[in-house]
Amino acid sequence: MEEEKVGTPSSASRGNNGSDQCPASVSPRARIVSVASNIASQPLHNSDPRVWGVLTAISNNARKRHQGINIILSADEHCLGRLVEDVRFQIDSNSVSANHCRIYRMKVTNENMENATSILLKDTSTNGTYLNWEKLKKNGAAVKVCHGDIISFAAPPQHDLAFAFVYRDVLVSSPMPDNAVVKRKAEDFISENKRLKGLGIGAPEGPISLDDFRSLQRSNTELRKQLENQVVTIDTLRSDNRTAVERHESEIKSVKESVANGYLDQLKELQQTVDLKQKELGDLNKASAEQRHALEDLNERLSASTQSCAEANSIISSQKVNIAELKEQLDDERTQRKEEREKAAADLKAAVHKAQSEAEEELKRLSDAALRRERELQEAINKLQESEREMSLLAETLRSKLEDTRQKLVISDNKVRQLETQVHEEKLAAENEVKKVELEQQETRRLRKELESEKQAAREEAWAKVSVLELEINAAMRDLDFERRRLKGARERLMLR
Repeated sequence: MEEEKVGTPSSASRGNNGSDQCPASVSPRARIVSVASNIASQPLHNSDPRVWGVLTAISNNARKRHQGINIILSADEHCLGRLVEDVRFQIDSNSVSANHCRIYRMKVTNENMENATSILLKDTSTNGTYLNWEKLKKNGAAVKVCHGDIISFAAPPQHDLAFAFVYRDVLVSSPMPDNAVVKRKAEDFISENKRLKGLGIGAPEGPISLDDFRSLQRSNTELRKQLENQVVTIDTLRSDNRTAVERHESEIKSVKESVANGYLDQLKELQQTVDLKQKELGDLNKASAEQRHALEDLNERLSASTQSCAEANSIISSQKVNIAELKEQLDDERTQRKEEREKAAADLKAAVHKAQSEAEEELKRLSDAALRRERELQEAINKLQESEREMSLLAETLRSKLEDTRQKLVISDNKVRQLETQVHEEKLAAENEVKKVELEQQETRRLRKELESEKQAAREEAWAKVSVLELEINAAMRDLDFERRRLKGARERLMLR
């Protein structure tokens, strides 16, 4: 595993790389944990003994700080907040307090009665400080911080408004390994002894030996080998960068094609469903038109039946008038017959002696005629009553038919209302489908933007790595020039000797 230098661009690039490798389908908390563990697994080595820790940004808001993504901790105590004196430890956000929290180191005695250094965090904010999703109490006891812990300001680490950092311990080390230092000191000691013995003349700092010259040659060959190794590593890194960029572009292209194909299939399915719904809507419109035509026919029949009912009522009323006239005529005739009988009785009584036999015959004849007349009137009355019954039955049948037509009309109205509600619901469903399609299109635009940002971050990371390697090559070239100058001086001293 490579050793990372504090404050170098490679740390920023590796932080971005760790966050970019998390898939989009992972939850925000799991993504934050993955990024923090990836960064914490990369050890930090620094030759400055004052630096004891680094806070590396892992959330989007924290990475947007213009001071950089790394906060280097070198003093015994640091105060972080919006309005702290040291600009390096400022977090420019209204959700962060002026003096949000304090992080400091303190020497304590462990269980083995040995002196050790502990890193402590104390909250002094309004919106709170979180240590691994646990909110610290304001002005409460300080909490111990370990390597790989996540410190978040103003919100939990997975929140969009949070300023989340991962804490990493810094191991103090010398620029080269210990064995190399010992070897270099031994060579210097031997060369000093040989210089003191004096194997030559002409150098201002004293004579130089052949062993020094050979050691300079060996160091020159070693530097050349290191330079060649650095060039090979640069070439491999550039090829890896090109392959990574090509792979990333192919993945982006495949993801775009898959997303586009998926959305096109969904759009086709939605278009088919919309067409089917439109066909069903057309069928429903046809059915409703047929129902309207049937309703108009029923209205026409109803008007005809009401007209026929009115005509039957007029006929019944005229028949009643005729019956009343016949009853009046019958009463008149009865009164007339009664008067005639009284007159005939008077005449008979007056002329009883004159024509008793004729009177009886005449009376018999008149009574028979009256009976016949009464029978005829009774038959006429019966006929009128039968016709009245028939007209009433006809009126009842017409009323029943009218009620049936009214019920059918009500049922058809209910069906029309149901069909109208179904049509309204289908329209609402179609509008919802159109809204879903628009939401899916917005999601595709958002995914495209995220892919573009990831591509830009990968490019920046690659250029950062290349710049670091170029700096290392320049340093190696300077060392090589120094060794060349030293070798040239040694040669001149040998020539002078």
